[in-house]
Amino acid sequence: MEDFFNWIGTQLGAAIRFIVEGLGGFFANFDDALSGFFNGLTGELGLGTSLFSLLGLALGLYLLFKGITTLLRGSIIGGLLMTFIGLTFLGWMIA
Repeated sequence: MEDFFNWIGTQLGAAIRFIVEGLGGFFANFDDALSGFFNGLTGELGLGTSLFSLLGLALGLYLLFKGITTLLRGSIIGGLLMTFIGLTFLGWMIA
């Protein structure tokens, strides 16, 4: 009976090790892919790879998106203002 439980424990340990090593490999590759993506994105735009640069880029894209959706809803003045602010912010970040 002791050998049976030893076998079950061994199989359970092997299954857990397989899952942990698989997830570790997946997240290591995922981290490399994200790192390459952000390095390529910021390198092409001329930004730094800091968190503040990426947050500024996200904010500028959000302002631009909100400006365009406001224009599509029919609010011309608000849409033009938001689009102008978004484009100005993105231009300031990229240049």
